[in-house]
Amino acid sequence: MDFDSETYGYMPSGRIGHLTSWIGAGDYEQHLVLDEMWRLREVTQESVVLATPIGIYLEYVETVQGSESIRMKRGTRRLLVQTGTGWLFLSRISEDEALSIYWQTVGAELLDRSKFSEAQFLQKLARHRDTDLSFVHARELVSPTAHWGAAMLSMIIPVPPGHRKLAIGAHGLSERLNEKQEQISAELARISQTLSDHVQQLH
Repeated sequence: MDFDSETYGYMPSGRIGHLTSWIGAGDYEQHLVLDEMWRLREVTQESVVLATPIGIYLEYVETVQGSESIRMKRGTRRLLVQTGTGWLFLSRISEDEALSIYWQTVGAELLDRSKFSEAQFLQKLARHRDTDLSFVHARELVSPTAHWGAAMLSMIIPVPPGHRKLAIGAHGLSERLNEKQEQISAELARISQTLSDHVQQLH
């Protein structure tokens, strides 16, 4: 647990995700999901990432490198408020929970509220509530990023009950992803349906 010296409260730390990630992750993530990641990579030739939210961060828990893409490293973390995939996860929790993540990010001095206010945060959150697919270019993000010319097309995927939250995304140069948007979107929809059918069979 992390102690907040201002509120005198405790919040789960990022290590919680690592301590519990082994539960049910093996068969589902390392077989079915990983197979779908490789299929997406073969169809698109772009790097593919599997991501999960941990505290205020989005972590890439698995990566498959594309033939021409910017390399993505397993274990890389990005702020939830700094990724399109993160916004999908934020839009699926309550407004109070999402605001808590916003203020934790600001409190950690990782986000300047003078450049991205609470009102702007809530507006962006509302825009993502009815969105299943995120297509975000690095240049559109709140703060500068190392991959300024890159983009990510991603969606949250179905998981078995009690499993950690997951999303799959295709990552590459903005120009290439623009050209492949329809193709990648169709593949992500197919992956979502395949995994949904598998999860339903478990019930």
